[in-house]
Amino acid sequence: MTKNQKKLYDFIYRYMSKEGIAPSFDEMIVFMRLSPKSKSSIHRYLTELEKEQMITRIPAKERGIKINERR
Repeated sequence: MTKNQKKLYDFIYRYMSKEGIAPSFDEMIVFMRLSPKSKSSIHRYLTELEKEQMITRIPAKERGIKINERR
């Protein structure tokens, strides 16, 4: 896991623990201090986190991210 992937994962984990739902792409972009046009960067980080089985994305559901059990 890269430093940025870990940073995003930790943000998602904390956000979901506090709010009960996953953060939006826009909230992730702001947190990661990326350009507002950087949805592709967030998408890439999420894809890698999913490959590493840290998260599961739920298709066709807004904010459809589930944190998998920590190892």
